[in-house]
Amino acid sequence: MSSKISPRRLLLWLRLLVGAGFMYQGVTHIYGMREMADLFAANSGWQSWPFVGGYRPLELTLGIASLEFGMGVFLFGGLLTRILGGLGTLLAGFQLLALGLAGGPLNIVLLAGALTVFIKGGGGGTMDSALGSMQRRSIERQRERDAEAARLKAEKKAAREAAKAEAPKTGATAER
Repeated sequence: MSSKISPRRLLLWLRLLVGAGFMYQGVTHIYGMREMADLFAANSGWQSWPFVGGYRPLELTLGIASLEFGMGVFLFGGLLTRILGGLGTLLAGFQLLALGLAGGPLNIVLLAGALTVFIKGGGGGTMDSALGSMQRRSIERQRERDAEAARLKAEKKAAREAAKAEAPKTGATAER
């Protein structure tokens, strides 16, 4: 008996681990916000970058921590997996570029995992797939209702035309 794991199951576990990793890192950044802010202050090369250059280190730390935790929750839940995988790739990449390995080795793992989720998807059991299948079923049912309504409309039209064709015959016999 072979215990081969399907790619969907592997992507599911990867998505869960990446989501848990982002939640963990977000919480640790919130609890150690002073240390993280000091780390950003010591590595000030990011201050010349667009979008983040105008922030102070503490503001940047709180923003990153909030994004990481929120993104981790949604990734763990399986909602907006590809979009958040791309955002996670950008966020982990930014931390690696700005801080290097001083930000911790978890950023490397999160970058690779988030990039994989962005490219391949979240695997099985995502809310995205459940919502998509519900939407496809709803669209299919609406098409069936529309087809039935069109069929009934065509039958009524044919019945009216048949009644009109019969009406002159009965009207002519009534006049005689």
